[in-house]
Formats: sequence, structure tokens, C-alpha cells
Amino acid sequence: MMRNYRKTIGALAAASALVAGHASAEVEGNIHIGYSSDYIFRGSDQGSGLAEAGIDASTEYLGLKFAGGLWYGSIENSDLFNLGPVGIPDHYSELDVYGSVSKDFGFLTATVGYIWYHYAENNVAIPQGDIKLRDDAQEIYFSVGREIYWGINGSLTYYWDIETDNAGYSELGLDKTFKLHDCVDLVASVKAGYYVEESEWAHVTPSLTLNVKVTDTFTISPYVAYSVELDGLDTVAGNNKLQSIIGTPPGETNHFFGGVKASVSF
Repeated sequence: MMRNYRKTIGALAAASALVAGHASAEVEGNIHIGYSSDYIFRGSDQGSGLAEAGIDASTEYLGLKFAGGLWYGSIENSDLFNLGPVGIPDHYSELDVYGSVSKDFGFLTATVGYIWYHYAENNVAIPQGDIKLRDDAQEIYFSVGREIYWGINGSLTYYWDIETDNAGYSELGLDKTFKLHDCVDLVASVKAGYYVEESEWAHVTPSLTLNVKVTDTFTISPYVAYSVELDGLDTVAGNNKLQSIIGTPPGETNHFFGGVKASVSF
């Protein structure tokens, strides 16, 4: 997702309780809004015209980092299988609630997290009855990361789907930050998705993000990215519940997209 991302209300409440009971625990966070030309989630096109907003907070206690947040996206044009003639809604929205606990062991950082995905305005009426195109979902993820060499950070994450089926989606990420100016950073990154259950690669998505620090707390971040389709996307898309009704959806395609985000830290 774009999702770059990304923690539960329960974690936020727990962090608040820790702060109340222990003055040494400090809370940090940020609030952001943004817009992207397309909503590309794990290499798959979810629609165009994404307006988003979110809030994240974190604190540390007893050597553990607790983080949590909310993300909301409003997608103007749904491109799900490009099936406008059968009544696919043009617009839908998504709310993500997420939380994580991580521990820095020195040689690597390990994280366990949770994500709840809620989708609205994405029902379609068909002769067989109304169906919801995107079911709400929950994932628990396990991640390890560390600096590899020359400021290049690497991470490997496995997402375990609780309610639906994400085909054992896993993601390898690499990124490096280049200091262009005292207040300007360029972040080069690449993500590669892999479906464990299908034993197939899903996508490779390189991106460039320019972080312009306007003030100590306000940052503007334009970005560009290019998502390359791999065979796993076609396989998983073909297993969608609409297949039995409308046939196998068309294959995924590569996507060039971009956007901008404005964030305020606290």
C-alpha cells in the first residue's frame, strides 16, 4: 500500500496507560494526509484517486517499543477487474487499525504486529444476490530487520491472515536514505512480494521519496513508484470469489504511480 507501511487501538490504549503510570515513557507520533494517483496494494491495482489520512504513535518501555495507529483511504475510482458494466461501485473506502510490539536485539530488530482491514461501499448486486467485493480481514505479521551495509536497511515480513486468505503473503524490503541538504532527504527503496502458499513472486516495486522538512515538525514528501507484475498476482487474483460468477479476471499489469504526503510530528 502503499500501505508503507503501518497497529491497533488497543496498542494505543496500552501505551497511554504505560505513560500515565511511568513518567519516563515518552510518546512520539505523527499525523498525515496525502494523495496518490493510484492505490497499489502489494502490487495489485485497487483503484485510482486515493485520498488518505492517518495517525501513528509509539512509546518505549522495558526495552520494548509499542506502536499503534489508524489509516483511512478514500478511493475515487475502483478498478477491481475493470468490471464497470456489472455494477462495480466507482468509489469505496478503507480503514486500517494496526498495532505492533518490537524489540531491538542489537544485531536485528524483531516485530510482531496486527492489522485489521475494514472496507466500506464495495457491495455489488448480481442475479445470485448481493456480495461484498472485499471482505474485512485481519492479519498478524512477524518481521525482522536490520542495517545490512552502507546505510542500507533490510526487512523481511510474513503476514498470517486470520479471516480470509492472503496466500501467505511475505515481503522483502530494502531502503537507503541519501542526505541532499540539511532539510532534504531522498529515500530509495524497493519491495518484493512473495506468496508462500503459491510459491510464486507477486511483485517488485521500487520507489523514490523526497522528504522536505519545512519545519522541525512539518514535512512534505512527494514520491514516485513503479510496480512490476509477477506471476503470483495472476494466480491469486484468479482465486477471487467473483471467478465462479464472471470468469477469471484479466491479468495484472505494471503500474507507474505517485503522490504526495504532508505530515506533522509530535
